[in-house]
Amino acid sequence: MPNIPTAATGSLLVGKVSQPAIGSLSVSTSFRLSPAGITKDFPANSVFDSLNLVIRPNSNRYAFGDTSKVQKFTVHRLTQALETTTLKPSPVGISFPIYYPGANIFADQKFKYDAAELGSIRFRPHMHKIDSLNIRLDDGLGQEFFQKIKNSDVAFNSASNFADYVKGLTIVPDATNTAMVGFKDTLQVTLNYSYIGSDGFRKKGTKVLNMGEKTFQYNQYDADRSGTAFANLSTSKAIPTSETNGVSYFQAGSGVATELTFPALKDFMQEPGIAINKAELEIEVSSSHLGYYTAAPQPILYIANLGVPTSFLTVPFTNTLQTGTYIIGNNTGKPGKYIFNMIQYIRTVNSPDAQNKSLYLSLGSPALFNTGNTSILATQNSKPKVKLNIVYTKFK
Repeated sequence: MPNIPTAATGSLLVGKVSQPAIGSLSVSTSFRLSPAGITKDFPANSVFDSLNLVIRPNSNRYAFGDTSKVQKFTVHRLTQALETTTLKPSPVGISFPIYYPGANIFADQKFKYDAAELGSIRFRPHMHKIDSLNIRLDDGLGQEFFQKIKNSDVAFNSASNFADYVKGLTIVPDATNTAMVGFKDTLQVTLNYSYIGSDGFRKKGTKVLNMGEKTFQYNQYDADRSGTAFANLSTSKAIPTSETNGVSYFQAGSGVATELTFPALKDFMQEPGIAINKAELEIEVSSSHLGYYTAAPQPILYIANLGVPTSFLTVPFTNTLQTGTYIIGNNTGKPGKYIFNMIQYIRTVNSPDAQNKSLYLSLGSPALFNTGNTSILATQNSKPKVKLNIVYTKFK
């Protein structure tokens, strides 16, 4: 799916996961800083101590992937200003995706940054035990901040001036990382200094820069599917399951969705003398609810028109978004599965524009924009285990 918006989701997502069948997905996060509230009131004998970036786990302590291994993050200075993009209307009248909120920064957009590290950290992502990550940044930049604040430099007078001076920071995962983890967007960059107080004892002080305008914080996803059956997958090129040995999947951030069509359904619904009592879509998954790469718990079905998701499957006869019921598998080999109520949807297959429509199995907000949640569907005899079960009455 195209143009996945990932700005201002409330979560900084960083990391990398790899699964042999579908390749790797890495995500970095970028943001601006704000000098709001910074004053030059340093004690006369103050000296610079350190500059630190402090980030804290988000409220749900999100992690996806192998969290048993040590992860590494590096922090870099952006050399290109963060900017939002507004999509232009299609010349042939194709609608925007339903998840497009207006001007945003999209998951596949890249902004240049300095290759030199400002700082780095290694840690085990046991997110329920971590209070915060404290990453020491370059002392040279810290000294520069210290002097500019003391001298009332214009760079610290406003958010726009500061954005001209420091375009922003980006946190990048190491290539060897094995997990994605989520952090709050209420980060801080602390400038720490010390001085000798009037009592003769050394004292410490701190100046705090907070994250700037949330519109300019976004998560940038980068998928590497080389060497897999999905190597040529793109927003303009779907891959039929006949070319993947039946394997299909959906994934947050990268926008990968599994497209579902039911060619025989139209003819069936045109048969005279039938009354539909029940219709359920059953999708089995090979991803488990246990382990490192757990199945996504709440998928949804977008209704795509000419390849663009323009609406979504609702709870029958309401306007409420329907999320698939996830029935967990067991330890004896029975796979988990998603169940969708299709009773209302199948009645639309004979509408005039139905031939241009299909279903996209994917994720909704906010999981699509700020997680790495992925589900690989189960296969049988090199075909996806997807069934549309219809219970009907035949009148003679």
